[in-house]
Amino acid sequence: MDKRLRAGFALLFLLACGSAWAQQGNLIPVYWPTPDGEYFQTGDIMPLLQPTASGRPESGLYGLVRNGGTRFHEGIDLKPMGRDRNGEATDPIYAAMAGRVAYVNRIAGNSGYGRYVVIEHTQLDVPVYTLYAHMADIDSRIQAGVQVEAGGRLGRMGRSAGGYSIPKSRSHLHFEIGLRDSNRFQDFYNYKRYGGKNQHGNYNGINLTGMDPLRFFERARTGRLTSMRELIQSQPVAFTLQVSTRQAPDFITRYPALLTQPIPAQGLTGWEIDYTSEGMPIRWTPLTSEDVGTRREGDIALLNYNEEALSHNNRDTLLIKNGKPSLGSGLKNSLQLIFGFR
Repeated sequence: MDKRLRAGFALLFLLACGSAWAQQGNLIPVYWPTPDGEYFQTGDIMPLLQPTASGRPESGLYGLVRNGGTRFHEGIDLKPMGRDRNGEATDPIYAAMAGRVAYVNRIAGNSGYGRYVVIEHTQLDVPVYTLYAHMADIDSRIQAGVQVEAGGRLGRMGRSAGGYSIPKSRSHLHFEIGLRDSNRFQDFYNYKRYGGKNQHGNYNGINLTGMDPLRFFERARTGRLTSMRELIQSQPVAFTLQVSTRQAPDFITRYPALLTQPIPAQGLTGWEIDYTSEGMPIRWTPLTSEDVGTRREGDIALLNYNEEALSHNNRDTLLIKNGKPSLGSGLKNSLQLIFGFR
């Protein structure tokens, strides 16, 4: 039996066994993005991962899994099931959920992702993106603005990459899920004076903050994925910032489900924001002058932090040295991206 169908059957089985619960809870249909859907039956991701040259399967996971735990990997890498006579991967790639194609890069050399597709899932309470990278080719019908269904074909697995080479023995799909930081990424890019032209607009990888895909797939596998807000806000809070500003950045107007209460029509003076150790701002509380006091525009205050949470996958967000916390470069970049601080 085609493992792609088995993955589909797993979802149908969940829906059939709990149809009333699925209807009441609006269970989100999810499809495994490659033909090897064994994870939906076993819950064991390790046999499906494509390791780096180290040969360590965990190097295909999300987080600080590379270079001795010093290099962050923002998604998961899934290996192929099929190869042609030349040893190239033949696996089709599928959309994990229904959504709208937001961006397509067909020129491999323009990105470290190689050829990649970004889908925004605008039907969800939090319209997360999913990203599919290192593809050998992308189907001609996959264009920005096109609607795709869960399990819809996007193209073929490969090893495309810009600036480096992936050997055919390590062909894979790099899969991400997360949030887009800003609609003004080009302003940030210009400010940072990165070398070369930004070829990808707001869908440059620097502007995308991923979460662990296994959190997402495990909820889907066990029939508990009814809300992206609940999934995102179930991540451990590593620290909380108070940001003094009168602006409501496009991040929170794009993801209003992350608000704890409505934005006041007048008198907004800042935000209290819960962050994960990876730097995802998952919970936003609008503040007024009574909350912020006399702080100035752009002032940042650390309200609290959790050293245990910060010890896992700390993406240079909040650093603790000699018992003293300080903002890392990753967090500073995030604040500049989202709020436009300079």
